[in-house]
Amino acid sequence: MMTIETLTIECENVNGTLRRIWTIIEQRGWYVRSLLVEEIEDGSMTRVQVSPHSSNRSIETLRLQIERLHNVRYVKLERRSREKPSQWKEIPHATVV
Repeated sequence: MMTIETLTIECENVNGTLRRIWTIIEQRGWYVRSLLVEEIEDGSMTRVQVSPHSSNRSIETLRLQIERLHNVRYVKLERRSREKPSQWKEIPHATVV
């Protein structure tokens, strides 16, 4: 059974930060299943759903590795494993108040 874990990442809105996060995820043996990035007042908030290449991968280790990246403020692990990615809906920017 494939599990999908969700990480919420707050980081500075600096060129290359998202690329570094994605690279760490892939290099540490995880697949990116879903990605949602939201601009916040002084940076960005990213929700990423990942699944491991193999069952011996630790999500806590991945969380700590991402948290050590330059420009990353914190990483929160959602404690809800699932078997399928969430179906996030995109909200057009013009409708956000």
